[in-house]
Amino acid sequence: MNALDYYTDLYLAVVHEQELPIEISIKECAKVFYCSERNAKLIIHKMEDLHWIRWTSGLGRGNKSRINFLQTLDALVEKQMSTFINAGQLDKALNYIQSHALPEGLSHQCYARMKQEFGYKIETENQLDLDILRIPMRRALATLDPAYAAITSETHIARQLFDCLVNYNVSTNKFVPHLAHSWEVTPDKKVWTFYLRRGILFHHGKELTAQDVRYSFGRICDAENQMPCRWYFRALQKMNVVHPYAITLTFSEPTPLLLYLSSLNLAILPSDIGFNPKRIIGTGAFRIIKYKSQQLVLERFADYFRERALLDRIELYYAPNLISGQKVYDVSNTQPGAEKKEQEFEENGSGYIVFNFRKKGPQRDPWLRKAISMLIDRKTMIQHLGGNRYQPSNSFLPSESRKNPPAIEKESQIIQLLKKSSYDGEKLKFYHFSHDAVLHDALWIKNRAQRVGISFELIPLPLEQFYDDSIVHDADMVLGGEVLEENIELGLIHLFRDQSSLVRRMMDSVQTKKIDQFIDEFIQKECLKERMSVFREVENYLRDENLLIYLYHSKREITFHAALAGIKLNAFGWADFSKLWIKPNLSTEKK
Repeated sequence: MNALDYYTDLYLAVVHEQELPIEISIKECAKVFYCSERNAKLIIHKMEDLHWIRWTSGLGRGNKSRINFLQTLDALVEKQMSTFINAGQLDKALNYIQSHALPEGLSHQCYARMKQEFGYKIETENQLDLDILRIPMRRALATLDPAYAAITSETHIARQLFDCLVNYNVSTNKFVPHLAHSWEVTPDKKVWTFYLRRGILFHHGKELTAQDVRYSFGRICDAENQMPCRWYFRALQKMNVVHPYAITLTFSEPTPLLLYLSSLNLAILPSDIGFNPKRIIGTGAFRIIKYKSQQLVLERFADYFRERALLDRIELYYAPNLISGQKVYDVSNTQPGAEKKEQEFEENGSGYIVFNFRKKGPQRDPWLRKAISMLIDRKTMIQHLGGNRYQPSNSFLPSESRKNPPAIEKESQIIQLLKKSSYDGEKLKFYHFSHDAVLHDALWIKNRAQRVGISFELIPLPLEQFYDDSIVHDADMVLGGEVLEENIELGLIHLFRDQSSLVRRMMDSVQTKKIDQFIDEFIQKECLKERMSVFREVENYLRDENLLIYLYHSKREITFHAALAGIKLNAFGWADFSKLWIKPNLSTEKK
């Protein structure tokens, strides 16, 4: 804590419309500061030196000292906020606001001032103009290890830092070279050889070679590491570095390796560092220059092997109070009066409830699960809650839900199902992620359930605890959501096969074996029509057994300034940072 923190705590503790000066003892100050009386005296002297207070020591034993606050808290905070911002210390400014229970008016004033610093900014450093994007985050980030990528925000950010051997082109529906410029495969699809581009550099200057590929894949294969994506290599027999820039992978069965290698999970790490959360190194278009719990700063990687990013810097801050319902990409101080534009897109994915079959309890009763599914009128839920919710779902794909919308049942049917069940009024532990929209879903469902005598205990789960095993041991049911990546087929395989998937983590061994049989068949099918037929079998199994309850599909909307170019949304509703740029205001240029 610094002097401003102590001043704030003391001011808020003793100034309650009292007349100044205020009588107080060093012992009372020490309690406010949570320190010893000796340190409290040092803090008091520091605030005197700053001319923030006037301290008059009490004369005689038992007489209290007197303190005069020479500046109102509002005036001092306004001044200090400006100092932080002008020094580029937005993290310190945000940390101050978030660390104190400021009066509502002052808190609102501080956040309004901070909001002006977010969005797209053009700032001058060392006589150079820099294009900077500042984004507020709703929560602290979970891991950026690409092998664990399962949460949309972390996945998008990791995509800016790491590269894969091949990429998937959404427009052409084809796999294209990336770190690997070429590849060969035997007719039986069991032996694959990849040829790497020369001269690709990691962020710390090391050149990428086939040894880095071998290390990255070996790290995932190693059973001791317990990587959630190790299933990719379950049929891998051996890896041979046949040249510094070529590697051969041999499998025991036909393997759609291009599909797998386009997954961020299989991004390439440097063999000399691996993944170190304190020094995250990749080959991506941006590199990390600062990473703390409340701040992540990315800088354009000047030696990137492909087209370099157009923005100079990306700054992300934990600042939930600055987040609105829409994702806003704003541009400050450029082309004043220019209109704002909007883009809207439909997510492939769905909100859902998944039941926990890894523990005993009433949630395993099929009649109870069916009753819970029937009591949720998705259309009414969407009408009541609004927001991004827009279509009742009966599948992870909106196109499938439109063909087969969920039925609406009568309450009398739900009562009959409960009578058939073994449910006896137990309180079900209903986990939900600690996000306002998800909480509203959970409360709405809880209220509907109470009408028919089903009792839920709502338990919030911070998203940064997504990978925590406690949810599997304790939850009876979980309110979740899935957004499929741009390669929908890979997204579906992830959903049902990856160990980080919430859906898979809740299934018992019999259910996962059944799902694995479906997914193995899905992977081996040659054409999209046949694969989609298998996918429908998977979803029919989920619905028939009520292993999972589909809720609704979502639409996302972003607003951006007309001066901003390069906006193209990915499947997660983010714009590719490396393609964004700010149009200069040509009217201000010299003719």
